[in-house]
Amino acid sequence: MGAAEIVLNVVFYVLAASAIAGAVAVAASRNIVRSAFALLAVLFSVAGLYAVMKADFIAGAQVLIYVGGILVLIIFAVMLTHRITDVKLSNDSTPGPAAFCACLCLLFSLLVVVRYSTKWRRDSDTVTARAESFEVSFKQYQADGATGLAFGGGAYEDSVVVVATVSQGPDPLRILDQVQFVATSGANRVSRNFPVAGRDAPYRHVFEKLSEGEWRWTVRLLGRQKDGKDEVDREWEFPLANTGFTVTRGVTEPIALALAGPYLFAFEVVSVLLLAALVGAAFLARKEVKDL
Repeated sequence: MGAAEIVLNVVFYVLAASAIAGAVAVAASRNIVRSAFALLAVLFSVAGLYAVMKADFIAGAQVLIYVGGILVLIIFAVMLTHRITDVKLSNDSTPGPAAFCACLCLLFSLLVVVRYSTKWRRDSDTVTARAESFEVSFKQYQADGATGLAFGGGAYEDSVVVVATVSQGPDPLRILDQVQFVATSGANRVSRNFPVAGRDAPYRHVFEKLSEGEWRWTVRLLGRQKDGKDEVDREWEFPLANTGFTVTRGVTEPIALALAGPYLFAFEVVSVLLLAALVGAAFLARKEVKDL
């Protein structure tokens, strides 16, 4: 593990600990003002976690919407209301055992949803192609080399990691010398040759500085084939069907297309939360008119 990965892990755990500590302070504090500022720490920590995961657009949206919108309204409502000094009305809380059971049930529900209804893609799908006595198993990953990149999916950086395993059948007439990866996008073409490392050896390479657009993979095997007493150069090509990926700079455009497409209704429903926060702030800040 390099120094950059160590620093990244330290930052991640510091932000995670800050978010958890802030959440505990929000629930445990008896002062509503302190709870509001603890919530501020939670939201900023979550924005930092998004930034660490290279989701810059989501991090910015977290700060603008939740910190700059909802939380500011809540803090203004708390500061402006004349009831803030009334202990009985400042922060009525649910009894401890009931609140603990409710939080435990909520945590259990979230774990069930995350574990059984969400498909986390840590590995890549495998495409297998065969030609004569050779077989190629092909995978592709995001730039980190660990997160699977679905075939036909999107890469949000200009680097993609490919891994291929070549199996050579027991055919003495065909001799494999090199393995070549080829990525093509229109007129752009990037290739890399590898010497044969042995039977069933995995070949791994990082394709960097790829331009935006749709890319397709081809694997070429370069070798020789015996023809009587002579050996002739041969090339076995594997145009991997239904493979490839799309390079897109950043996540802003894919998120915008998703919010304007399949998630439009959910996005508009969530926006009602801002309206509810505004109405709540106005209600808390209004002055009570007493009858004469």
